Amino acid sequence: MKKLSSLFAVAALVLTAAGCRQASLPTVEGRVVDATIYSVTLETPEGESVVLSTRGTDPALVPGVLTGDQVKVAYEVFPDGETLHAIQLEITTPSDYRLVPGIWRECSGEEEIGLVLAEDGSAQAVGLGDLSLRTWTLDGDRLVLDATDPADPDQGKTLVYTVERLDADSLVVRSEGAARLAFSRSE
Repeated sequence: MKKLSSLFAVAALVLTAAGCRQASLPTVEGRVVDATIYSVTLETPEGESVVLSTRGTDPALVPGVLTGDQVKVAYEVFPDGETLHAIQLEITTPSDYRLVPGIWRECSGEEEIGLVLAEDGSAQAVGLGDLSLRTWTLDGDRLVLDATDPADPDQGKTLVYTVERLDADSLVVRSEGAARLAFSRSE
């Protein structure tokens, strides 16, 4: 019986120490400026660049991030004294890039215009003549659509729209010399 109570005491001590370790981890907050399969680079509010290793992390505790996400990361320092290893990552403010993928429709004119902007960066269009979209990117407040030029299929064409509004349900864009397009998210 004495062995069993000693075992419980050791287990309680280990659990208490593990709980204290988690509570005492240092944290860093910032905006994601780069992310790879093995690291994430943050820019802190003070303008410092911090690189954290994500090698071997639990995806449930350290989810994938996108450039522009605001995050808070609990980390530990490896024995080399230099490498920071992410233990837990929380996305505090998602980047606008997370809002863009989806099916967008603009039905105010005579003809419906639609954009299908996929998470993988591919794009399709409806009602934009015979323009064939290939890809999309979000560069700050600019939505950039790459397309095949209908007049010359071997040549690419880039359409750049300034994003005036972006939220979960609406995407409002304008290009220089063109009308404003107000899209609604479609299911």
